[in-house]
Amino acid sequence: MTIWQEIRAGTIPSRLTVADVYALTDAGMLAENEHFDLIDGEIVPMAAAKSSDHERVKQRLGRVLNLALPHEQGVFVEAEIAFGPSDLHEPDLAVWPAEIGSQDVRGPDLLLLIEVAVSSIGYDLRVKAPRYASFGVRDYWVVDAIRKTIRVHRAPVQGAYTQVEEYEAHDRVGALLLPSVSVCLAEIDGPAVRRW
Repeated sequence: MTIWQEIRAGTIPSRLTVADVYALTDAGMLAENEHFDLIDGEIVPMAAAKSSDHERVKQRLGRVLNLALPHEQGVFVEAEIAFGPSDLHEPDLAVWPAEIGSQDVRGPDLLLLIEVAVSSIGYDLRVKAPRYASFGVRDYWVVDAIRKTIRVHRAPVQGAYTQVEEYEAHDRVGALLLPSVSVCLAEIDGPAVRRW
């Protein structure tokens, strides 16, 4: 059964903590391939199937990060990050010191957090950005895989980013806390896609 079927059947509560999610996963009641965010204990489903544009851009960004970073920095793809006792998110890409375990990393430990968006752009900007700011994520990028833009969020203060800039495909964007990371979307994925 899926998590939604388990909740409907009453075998899993409708509100969970991060500890509950880990325990249910260890017990085999939650499949490791179930994608959801946990926001204030509420399960928010993520897309089961991601578009080719999303996966291609995510893979290419991951490659750039892996090539640019020393081994002491880990590049994690869709890793579950517990931002608090009832908040668990799976960003597309995250960088943090490799010696910190995935269940131990917190917002200030993150050196770069990236969400790649096709259909989730509104959610990534309006829901996730303020949450990541409140958790102390210092460098949050939302990459629009269709328009080929990077919206960079920095300087979190009281649940909001005070510095937000958008960069076009031809612009080179450097990571705030990772001097060796520099991305130009046009170089790694070509110009913006026009869809009618």
